[in-house]
Order: sequence, then structure tokens, then C-alpha cells
Amino acid sequence: MIKQIHKPSLVLGAVLALATSLGHAEQTIGIQNAGATPAIATARVNVRVTVPKTVILRVGAADATISDVVFTYGVTPAVAGAPGNSLPYTGAIAPTLATTVATTNPTTTAGVLTTGAWTNVSGGARLTCALSGTGGATTAFATGATVGGVPGTADILVAGTTPAHPGTSLASCDGTISSTIAALTALSGTFTYSTAFTASAIAAGSYGTTVTYTATTL
Repeated sequence: MIKQIHKPSLVLGAVLALATSLGHAEQTIGIQNAGATPAIATARVNVRVTVPKTVILRVGAADATISDVVFTYGVTPAVAGAPGNSLPYTGAIAPTLATTVATTNPTTTAGVLTTGAWTNVSGGARLTCALSGTGGATTAFATGATVGGVPGTADILVAGTTPAHPGTSLASCDGTISSTIAALTALSGTFTYSTAFTASAIAAGSYGTTVTYTATTL
């Protein structure tokens, strides 16, 4: 007589045997003779909480929009009919130039951007900044002091707290100067931008840079 072997049953039995030999479920038994000594069995369970490293940084708009801070200079007192040619002018040579500041995306107090930061990494985070060209017809700021009629990064000032701005001007945005973001502390403050150059020493044109702020966990 030929015996038929049911292969699925054999496979299942092998799997169950392997699972029994390799199992790590916590199960114990306590056995004591009858009397005052209690029988004790224990079972352990590992309970874990996993939280990812997280860091948040805001400068200006609370979305993906890049904020703009624009300084515009013009002759003061204002000249009637400007812009125009051969206009009557009784002012000084060189003229006095006044500045107006516009902050957009979002539109806020001139020259002021809202900031915020938070991290859950125990060592905190460091805040740095770097400069890059804006493209188009805009001329990049001179590195350091204002020179040759081009505004310098050292003359674009930034004051900020909670978090502190890395350095006191855009000249500090070289990746080596940083400020601290403390762990588990919601920071909320502002960055205020201003200029320190003499307006009449700047050649006519459009100048600028894109400032990229980076918060890196420690």
C-alpha cells in the first residue's frame, strides 16, 4: 500500500516546531508544594516610545513664501514732478537721501520679520546663515565693508533675539558664526534689518542677496 504524504501538513508542522524552538514570548510557571510558600509566575513586556528628531525654523512668512526686505533711497525733501528731467532744484549738492523700508511676504512693520524656532533634540540646535545671489539684474553686495559704490554686507545690519541672529550683520553669514536654539523651548521673536552705509556713497543700481538661515540639530 502506498501511503500518501500530505505535504502542506508537514510544512506547517515544521514551521510550528521552529516557531516553538525560537519563540521569545515571556511566559513562566511557578510550582510549589502545597503549603505556605506561594507559587509565582512572572511575565515581562517592553514598552517603548520613539520620537523623531525635529527642528522648526521660521524667518518671516509662516509658509513656503520667501519674505522681502527692501530699502529704497530718494532725494529729500521730495522734488516736485519727480521722476522727471530738468526739474527745479534748490537743495544741497550732494543731495540728502532718505530711506523707506518695505517688508513684504508678509507685509509687516518695516524692516521687521517674525521669527520662531523649536527643537526636541537634547543638545539643541545651532542657527547659521549663508548668502547667495538673487539673479536677474541685481548686483551682489560687496563682501564686508561698502566699497566702490556697492553696499557691503557689513553695512546690512540685523538685530534679533529668541533666537538670536548669527552675528550683527550679513557679514556674519559665512556659515562659521552661529547662535543657539535651546531644546524643548518654543522661541518667538523678530529679526530687524537696517543699513549703516552713507546713502550718497552708493552708486545708482539694484543690489541684493538671498539669505538662507539653517537650523541644525546638535
